[in-house]
Formats: sequence, C-alpha cells, structure tokens
Amino acid sequence: MKIDYKKTGRRILRTILGISLLILGAYVFLYFRQERFFFNPKLLDKAYEYKFEQPFEEINIKVAEKIELNALLFKTRTASKGVILYFHGNAGAIHDWGKRASLYTDNQYDILFVDYRGYGKSDGFYSEEKQLYNDAQEVYNYVKTRYDESRIIVLGFSLGTGFAAYTAAKNNPKLLILEAPYYSWNTFIASIAPVPQMLINYEIPSYQFLSEVSCPVYIFHGSRDFLISPEENSKKLKALYPDKIHHIMIEGAGHNGIYITKQYYDILKNILAAPLTTALKETTSFED
Repeated sequence: MKIDYKKTGRRILRTILGISLLILGAYVFLYFRQERFFFNPKLLDKAYEYKFEQPFEEINIKVAEKIELNALLFKTRTASKGVILYFHGNAGAIHDWGKRASLYTDNQYDILFVDYRGYGKSDGFYSEEKQLYNDAQEVYNYVKTRYDESRIIVLGFSLGTGFAAYTAAKNNPKLLILEAPYYSWNTFIASIAPVPQMLINYEIPSYQFLSEVSCPVYIFHGSRDFLISPEENSKKLKALYPDKIHHIMIEGAGHNGIYITKQYYDILKNILAAPLTTALKETTSFED
C-alpha cells in the first residue's frame, strides 16, 4: 500500500496546531480568570448562623467602599495575653477554620479568623494583588483598635502566609508565625502547574516581605508536604534570613496536618506560654 506522505504530514500538522490552540486558549483563560483557580472559597448565606462550643464574636470589618470582610473573634476563658490574627488557606471559610480556635485560646490568646473577599459571608472578589494587601492592612488596623500592638501575633497558613508576612512587614506585631509558607506565590504556582510564570498576575513575594519584618519569625512546615515543598519554599526563606527565622519541621505531617500534631502543639505552647525570649531559646532545639 502506498503511503501519501503529504496527506499524513498535513494531518499531523493539523493535530499539532489544534493542540497548540487548545493550550493557548487555556493560557488565555487562566490569565483572565486565574482568581477562580487560586481561590477556592466556600460561600455562606448572609443569614448563616455560626455555632461553636466556645464564646465568639462575629464582626464585619470595612476594607473598601461597599466591601466588608466577615470575621470571628474567639475569646480565651481566662485573662487574655493578646490576640492572634489568623490568615487562613485558600479553601473553605471561617465556619470551618474557626474549629481550631481552642488550640490558641487554651493558651490564653484570643484569635481572630477573617474571611477574604468572596469567602463565607465576606463581600466582593479579588481582581488585583494590591487589594489583598489593602485588606490585610485594614484588618490589622481594626485589631489595633482593640489590642495594643505589642500583644498582636500574626499567623498565616498556606495562601495566608503571604498576607501575614506582608502585614508583619508593614507593622510592628509581637511575633509572626508562618505555617507551610511559599517563597513567592508565582514561583509556587509555576512549580506545580504547567503555567508560564509570566502569566501569573499575583506575585505575593514572601521572601521580600520578610526582609522588612522586625519581629521574630517562626516557620512550621510538614516534612511530608507534597503541595508546598519545604525545600523549595520555607527552607529557602530560612537560608535568606538565618538569624531572623526559626524553622521547625513537623515530622510526618502533610500540608494540612501540621496543627494536629503533638510536636506542633508542644512547640506552640512554649511560644505562647513563655516570655518571648524564653520561647525563642527553648525552641532552638526543634529547628531543622
């Protein structure tokens, strides 16, 4: 049988062209709609009633014209040592994140969980990076109206670590705690998806923010975190600022399992229970 090489070549060319157009279309779609991929919120009706076993206060914090972020403030049952401002990960909403409040209130700290735009009962949605920073600062400003800044701890998990690092860089909290942080958001996304870094609109350069942070920094990272690699992210941050960052590997923990480990609980208890200088000294033995 005689093979028509010209016809076969045209067929192959059309196939390659079709695949190329599909990839290009996907890149264009991602470029203009990437927020839908980066943020994975759980939406709640405005009439939704939160239910927890410990005392809490529901708050709406104005961050822009016609934009309020919904937040929950959990109070310790004893005399409060201060407050933890918690920036959560990219999924869910504070009706779930609030379930871990007792981990912190049991250590005599109030804790404020805040939902980002488009999450839970919060208004709006993000369309540019500067809105993230604006909201983080406005929330921090609100916290300062209720607590002395020397009693504020900023904590971020996963997506929230970039916001937490920014907030600590632009203000003067007592302490910054980062759980499963990324070096920068755009390099992290490019490392896990076949997306050119130039197409990612959100940089969120944690490594730059940390250069401006004046308070002590604790980083917790699971040794089995296969989403945000500790080697490519938190360990690189530690290497940049070895005298500023206390880096603790949580053995056997995955991306979402840090806070349920005894190792994390014990170290966190030391940090929150002891005077800051003592906590820093006692924690050095846990560093990676």
